[in-house]
Amino acid sequence: MAVSRTRKKKNRNRTAPVWEGRSVYALSAEAAAAGGPSSRNVAAGHRAAEADRVWFDRHPGASVRVRQALPGEYDHRPFGPGPLAPNEKIAVVVVQAAPGRRTRIPYQVVTTPTAAATISPQQLEEIQTEWESSDQTAPMTNQSGQVIDALGLMRALQTRS
Repeated sequence: MAVSRTRKKKNRNRTAPVWEGRSVYALSAEAAAAGGPSSRNVAAGHRAAEADRVWFDRHPGASVRVRQALPGEYDHRPFGPGPLAPNEKIAVVVVQAAPGRRTRIPYQVVTTPTAAATISPQQLEEIQTEWESSDQTAPMTNQSGQVIDALGLMRALQTRS
């Protein structure tokens, strides 16, 4: 089926979508101005996804990983409009519902002694214990503006397949 010249003109100015996991982000100036992720966020998201894949490949029995967010991974401030202090780091919970099906959840802001310090292994263990004893939900807003439990949805999809 041929595409009309009008449709070609209309689509000429459209930016190509960028995939990060199962989320699609348009990297237009309007999206960035509206508080959407930047190309730096998307690149960091790809690096994080690859690092998580490698980690889960090395730990086949694990279903949860807690780590510090990579630089640029959550620059869009998941915990409010204000910037984090230099010694505040974001702890990310990565849940693997099935091999290759993972979700990253910015879970908590952790204060470190100095700006150069990272989240300690002991703090990461405490966060993982807290996560495992919690209700383990990942509330996210879908395209319709409804709040859904992304982790519950992933687990439901896994039981169907």
